[in-house]
Amino acid sequence: MRRTGRGSMSVKSKWTKTKWLLSDRDLKRFVPETKHFTRSALKTMTGRYKTVYFKPTDGTGGNGIARIVRKSAQTFQVKKDVRSFEVTSARSLFTRLTRIARGRSYLLQKGIQLKTARGRPFDVRVTMQRAGSGKWIPTVLFVKLGKPNKVVTNYHQGGKLTLLETTLRRSGCSPAQIDRYRQRLETLGRQTARCFDRRSMRFKELGLDVAIDRSGRLWILEVNTRPSFQALKSLADKSFYRTVVRYGKLYGRTR
Repeated sequence: MRRTGRGSMSVKSKWTKTKWLLSDRDLKRFVPETKHFTRSALKTMTGRYKTVYFKPTDGTGGNGIARIVRKSAQTFQVKKDVRSFEVTSARSLFTRLTRIARGRSYLLQKGIQLKTARGRPFDVRVTMQRAGSGKWIPTVLFVKLGKPNKVVTNYHQGGKLTLLETTLRRSGCSPAQIDRYRQRLETLGRQTARCFDRRSMRFKELGLDVAIDRSGRLWILEVNTRPSFQALKSLADKSFYRTVVRYGKLYGRTR
């Protein structure tokens, strides 16, 4: 763990944060199955799920993530960035992934079939920040709209930031459904903030990456303890950026 700004704690390890979520009885049902990358874990996860994500434990910005799709019992397609390849045995798959990892720690996570808007997959960023009173506030919610042929939706990987209401409407949601999604997302943000508070009261900001699957279920893909503010400048509505900076100044973060 490390502190950022004057007072916000930051934790890089996705595995550490995932274990915290899994230890919370209210949150564990929102976490896709996640395991440390080992030969046996790879066999289990690819046998259990058609799609599995291969994620660096300490990665940021969507860097280093690969998607594994099981095509048949012994054939797998792996895609990283815009490149893809196929392997025809579990042994070859493990060897190729080990080569990608280059000695770094990686996780395997169940793939979620993301809800789409006009054919483009998306997930939601729920930004939680602590107010001067110490209370957690869901300050901004926005969407990361994936770029075609990309493995992840991240802005730094070619994704586009859009408004929650606009995207959900384009995905076929009614105004009432959009309101319910917003309420559920904000509730999930508050529950996660309380979970992190039990580990340390020095967390001042969190950025939840939340997937909505095609059946409408919410999934916490990961929690960022140093969420990006700069990408919000790409939105036409600059109030989102001004809001996170205004709250950030309360704990020493200005950009």
